Amino acid sequence: MNISKLSTWLQSKQVNKNLIQKMAVGANEIIAMMPDSRLKNALVKLNGWQVNNGQVMSDKGIALLKRFEGLRLKAYQDIGGVWTIGYGHTSAAGGMKVNKGLTITNEQAEQLLKSDLERMTYPVIRRLVKVPLTQGQFDALSSFIYNLGEGQVSSSTLLRLLNNGDYIGASNEFGRWVYANSVKLDGLVRRRNDERELFNS
Repeated sequence: MNISKLSTWLQSKQVNKNLIQKMAVGANEIIAMMPDSRLKNALVKLNGWQVNNGQVMSDKGIALLKRFEGLRLKAYQDIGGVWTIGYGHTSAAGGMKVNKGLTITNEQAEQLLKSDLERMTYPVIRRLVKVPLTQGQFDALSSFIYNLGEGQVSSSTLLRLLNNGDYIGASNEFGRWVYANSVKLDGLVRRRNDERELFNS
């Protein structure tokens, strides 16, 4: 990483230009020895900056999420008895209320998914995750959080390891989240395997 790249990245965080110049003085040797990700991570920790701001799922990540959520255009009760429609949309996510007998179109299902991600998933990542994420890591976490919700993820070992910069340890935690009502589900095993693979890509 060079001074120009560092300055551009710092400007994206809206850091004062005078401060950028002061930080750049004498930093060439340190920067030359440190990989981009480690330098950004160090600066984020030192300054408490928000990371992953504005990041959204890629087409690959959306495709994975859709594959495991499945598309249902008529309301149904999930394994927990919650009325669900589209790509896993429930009333708890906000927006459209889901009741018995409700039907929607493909277009409405797409919009519900987009809204649920923007309202319920991306803000959770921005609030909880304190380290930079690759696109694959962001996609995997989005699918994970969309499936589990903020409550379970916020106190997870996966999140603690991730925020400590232990990306490998965090990826190994996906395989623990394969139970529903104390029953191990093959569908969740497959989902967690694919999320972990995406996280490590």
